[in-house]
Amino acid sequence: HRDLHSFPTRRSSDLLAVVPRDAIERHGDRWLLELPVPVSGAYQLAAWRINDRIRLSRNPRYWEAGQTRSQVIDLLPCISASTALNLYETKAVDIVWDKNLVPVDLLDLLLARPDFHAYPVLGTYFLRFNVTRPPFHDARVRRAFAMAIDKERIVTRITRGGEQVAHSYTPPGIGGYRNPEGLSRQPEVARQLLAEAGYPGGTGFPRFEYLFDTSSRLQEQIAVELQVMWQRELGVRSELRKLEWKTYLVAQGELDYDVCRSSWMGDYNDPNTFLDMFMSHNGNNRTGWHEPRYDQLMRQANAQLDPSRREQFLQQAETILIREAVPIVPLYFYTGLEYYDPDRIEGIYPNLRAEHPLRVIARKSALP
Repeated sequence: HRDLHSFPTRRSSDLLAVVPRDAIERHGDRWLLELPVPVSGAYQLAAWRINDRIRLSRNPRYWEAGQTRSQVIDLLPCISASTALNLYETKAVDIVWDKNLVPVDLLDLLLARPDFHAYPVLGTYFLRFNVTRPPFHDARVRRAFAMAIDKERIVTRITRGGEQVAHSYTPPGIGGYRNPEGLSRQPEVARQLLAEAGYPGGTGFPRFEYLFDTSSRLQEQIAVELQVMWQRELGVRSELRKLEWKTYLVAQGELDYDVCRSSWMGDYNDPNTFLDMFMSHNGNNRTGWHEPRYDQLMRQANAQLDPSRREQFLQQAETILIREAVPIVPLYFYTGLEYYDPDRIEGIYPNLRAEHPLRVIARKSALP
């Protein structure tokens, strides 16, 4: 069973994980260098060849090893969509799990095939403002930029994978939570807000940079579209700054940007995994935004046992985030795109978290 697998966006690690105390006590911080690596999951590391593959083998010590379907799984790194498709078409790989590995030019044709699968996931593509840098320290400017964006054009003309326009930051489908509405597209109001901030028709507005990464051609296409929208609707001019992924993350974390593209995939199915990151001292904030009212509402929500009261606190906090202060602008919700032949592969079930336990996946010919 070969599995071509990578993630479309940066995703935070699991909040909690079991680690082997005895191995850590024996080897200290070098316990991960021991072979075989002591793990409690269904698979253990058999080999890792840089830029080639990670090979996993069934872990005989796993509590349900007898139910682990595949004996060996290879994970292949890949950054080229055309290469990924060629590997799949020649049956060198069985599964591709990454929207960035779907050739954009062929998307309409591929989505019509029964072995290409699209479904909503718990993830949001959004913009961050560096609120410590003028003129983006002014919430009127941030709201103006948000209301000048045609999100529908972005999902229909650029992403084209069935993405849903984001009217909130938290994605739909989270149980027990009704998403509040953010700012809608209103170019006239946007121009009025910019004039109130001292930049009528964009006059006097300084050139600014829009930061994005090189993870896929899609990032540059969205950057160019935003650049055109802001100039057409607001009369402001931006410069595009493209950085390799790791350098981009450093620049974002150090607030070395004006406006930048960003994304978040939920760690768990709850609004808190999206909203707590913009509390004042959260390391994932990366906007420079600090709002005591927001922090207090989040603390009240986290201390609330009544689900309806908790929902109200979270809704109030999200309203501040996406309607009032606007340190971020949600653009669209991610769609999971993956390709595999359901006549050959069994054990994959679309879900909001885009989680697919490898131990239940196998070629149908390998099933008992």
